[in-house]
Amino acid sequence: MFEKRIKSHHSGHPKRSKYSDEDELFEFLDTNFPKQKDGVLYFHTPFCDNICSFCSMNRSKIEDELDEYCKYILEQIDLYTKFAYIRGKVFESVYFGGGTPTIFKERHLEKILSAINNKFNLSDTCEFNFESTLHNLNLSKLKLMQDFGVNRFSIGIQTFSQRGRELLNRVHSKEAAISHLEKIRANFDKLLCADIIYNYPDQTEQEVREDAKILKNIGIDSSSFYSLMFFEGSEFAKTHTEDYYELQTDKMLHNAFVDEMFKGGDYEFLELTKINKKDRDAYKYIKLTHLGVDILPLGIGAGGKLGDFGIFNMKKNLKMVGILPQQEINYRNFTALFQYPKVKFDDLRKYISEDGFLELLNFFKKCEENKLLNINENGYELSVDGVFWGNTISEEVSKIMQKEFE
Repeated sequence: MFEKRIKSHHSGHPKRSKYSDEDELFEFLDTNFPKQKDGVLYFHTPFCDNICSFCSMNRSKIEDELDEYCKYILEQIDLYTKFAYIRGKVFESVYFGGGTPTIFKERHLEKILSAINNKFNLSDTCEFNFESTLHNLNLSKLKLMQDFGVNRFSIGIQTFSQRGRELLNRVHSKEAAISHLEKIRANFDKLLCADIIYNYPDQTEQEVREDAKILKNIGIDSSSFYSLMFFEGSEFAKTHTEDYYELQTDKMLHNAFVDEMFKGGDYEFLELTKINKKDRDAYKYIKLTHLGVDILPLGIGAGGKLGDFGIFNMKKNLKMVGILPQQEINYRNFTALFQYPKVKFDDLRKYISEDGFLELLNFFKKCEENKLLNINENGYELSVDGVFWGNTISEEVSKIMQKEFE
């Protein structure tokens, strides 16, 4: 049905936003209370001490900048917590992304985590997450962070294959990676999640199945799994071309990983690129993001929204601020619905006309004919092949429905 696979979801830059500035944003935060209590705190740490070969994102190799950056984050916390709007929020998710947020030393983490706990209203059920590499998370740091309420780690494993780890420029050997992850699991009973990359050059079905088996044996709560993205400017792109990519191989490796994870019946799809141990990982950060709740962005490279204001922190003293019209917000919330294996028709009807829905239904029927999904009276559920093509389906839906949001 499709010739080219879209591997990731990206709603793009706002197409209809109105220019604003920091002064207007701060005035809004100082004179308004939130209409919705739930919120997300997103902290970005644009530093790594080892750059993955496939990476070309907003991060740099660390030198001696952590003290200064820690001070900057603390200043940002003080800045925003003085506003009535922020004081009126109850934050259901705290997410540290990067980069490698666990690159901070324990002295930095103690200051930052203490400030978060003391100055923001965190809910009793707050999901407190850190992205991390294995080598940046020792047991001493783990205990400190857990004592401050961190209850979810997302560990960038990528693969356990020795050849794959060398190709992707991972630090640990296969054996050392398994051993370290086992130690983290033994000392952390909260949510432990892993990121896996498949379809690097010459990866075999045996290798991707072994990755799944190791994760299950260790007792991982969930695993993100992504087909290797080709980014211009990365080290990988300097030594490889996209010619190695074959669609059928991509699909075979994707389905093999899913099949191995699903054996035994303990795991299921949480979203298009995440497999979850049943009733274990809620992944509140992404779910709340998809629902359109406020996200306070802190740190260089962080993006978010507060009320109708879209925000992106470009540098310490430079941010892009725009006012998002309701149709832009609705469009983002609508397209986010298609990041999950199950979609309810009533959720779609909240955003589009009945004529638009019927047009979509015809598209879904074509997908069903190609065994990508099964339609029921309330909505549809993707097949495993449908999950593989999920972001492509989402892109096609966006094209079909674009006129509904103009």
